[in-house]
Amino acid sequence: MDTNSNDLSSRQIIEKLNNLESRIARLEAERYIVPPAQEEGFEEINPFKQLKDMSSGSILESKVGEYGLSWLGNIVLFVGISFIVQYIQNLGFRFTSSAIGYISVAGIFILAHFLKKTYPRMALLFNLNAWLLLFYVTLRLHFFTNDPVIPGKSVGLLLITLVSAVQLFFSIKKHSALQTGTVMVLLSIIAVVSNTTHFMLIITLILASMAVILLFRFNWIRLFYLSIILAYSVTLIWLLNNPFMGNELQVIKTHNNGYIYLFGIAAIFSLVALAKKSETISVNGVVGSIVLNGLGFSLLLLLYVLSFFKDNYTIMVGSVSAYCLLYSVLLQLRSEWKITAALYALYGFVTLSVTLHAIYSFPDVYFLLAIQSLLVVSMAIWFRSKFIVVMNIMLFITLLIFYMSTSPPLNGVNISFSLVALITARILNWKKDRLTIKTDILRNIYLVTGFIMVLLTLYHLIPARYITLSWTVAAVIYFVLSILLKNVKYRYLALGTMIAAAFYLFIVDLAKIELVYRIIALMFLAIISIGLSIFYTRRSRRKVDKSK
Repeated sequence: MDTNSNDLSSRQIIEKLNNLESRIARLEAERYIVPPAQEEGFEEINPFKQLKDMSSGSILESKVGEYGLSWLGNIVLFVGISFIVQYIQNLGFRFTSSAIGYISVAGIFILAHFLKKTYPRMALLFNLNAWLLLFYVTLRLHFFTNDPVIPGKSVGLLLITLVSAVQLFFSIKKHSALQTGTVMVLLSIIAVVSNTTHFMLIITLILASMAVILLFRFNWIRLFYLSIILAYSVTLIWLLNNPFMGNELQVIKTHNNGYIYLFGIAAIFSLVALAKKSETISVNGVVGSIVLNGLGFSLLLLLYVLSFFKDNYTIMVGSVSAYCLLYSVLLQLRSEWKITAALYALYGFVTLSVTLHAIYSFPDVYFLLAIQSLLVVSMAIWFRSKFIVVMNIMLFITLLIFYMSTSPPLNGVNISFSLVALITARILNWKKDRLTIKTDILRNIYLVTGFIMVLLTLYHLIPARYITLSWTVAAVIYFVLSILLKNVKYRYLALGTMIAAAFYLFIVDLAKIELVYRIIALMFLAIISIGLSIFYTRRSRRKVDKSK
């Protein structure tokens, strides 16, 4: 009985060891077998992913041999065939050179087809190489040659555009982000090669539209970034007279209404804010694309204005402001990314400031710019955006500093800055729950700014002999507000104003103003000071009595 049990245990042990050995062998085999490529092919031949894999502990030699040499081989093959085509064409055999180029393309396509099952990554690289070579051979039918096969420029453009369109069709059909991105680059090259205003700029609209459609359909945010760079680069090249085609590097002589295309591509790219949330699109990706779009648009708009509309940009910039503000409202209602509404609102207000400057020159425009700050805060409350509030206070302080350092004091402007600062502080305290503001830092900045501006406003507005009296009256008003609003911060402002009035009285007034006004200022300040002291004394006694 014991012997049978021992034999059974031995057999079980041997069976388990065999199973374990088989499993290890299978895992080792899977470790070195290249998995079949996905149909879209992007992740499978992503060079950045391959470099990451090489640095993560995999066998360096194997990875370099598998990935690096495949890329290198295809690059060398492309360059080699290109040189052969060019060499034969230089010998005068233009039709033969084109025929050899197309035969080479067909051969590479066939090779990629046969390698699809056994070497999928290599097949994908060959397929991409064949498309690029097809574009190059077709491009040289008319462009970059002294004796073109096709004399007509329009026919040449049509052929290379058709090649790119066919490649785009197959790229989207295979869900290949890499090949689709390649098509975008090729379209940009076609635009530059065309050296024709409206053709170049229409390509930018096509790139923008493609990017938005592909983003909504496949969530290809990286291609969206690429298209922004390509579209604005093509527009910039056009604006600088397309030096890549042998033209002199300079701003074009006439704009040919090219700014309409610029507004079009910026508006199309702005649709990214309406994209749905997904696992592959993060808020940083959306915000980054909006910022990149804004930077590209702003740079080119600035060049347009400086080159063609230096004295008449009100309508142009004003229309940008109106679009951004209206679009921010739409985003607040419809977008799943609420930060995008704040971004477009801020850009709208910045361009609104530029528009106001175009209508009213400095320093008069400061009055309206200060009032505009209240409108910004109102929109921030509606949007529930603390971000807008923070950015607004930065712009408000910057504007105030710029005004104080570059312009003479204007009573109207001083009053507007004073009132806006104090009213904004009150609004922030009133709506702090809606803005989810958990700190008083922002409100305190506005209060301090208002405190300083009230003193400066009264200093410039009131005759010199009444400055101390006016500051004392301001302190009384602050004190009354603290009682009515039951807010201690206004008492702090009252105390600060009283201290400032006392310093000014003893340092300036007693040495300069007439004796009668000195007496009035001294008595008034004394009465208010004693009155406030009595208030604080009674307040302290009530606290002591309650504690007992």
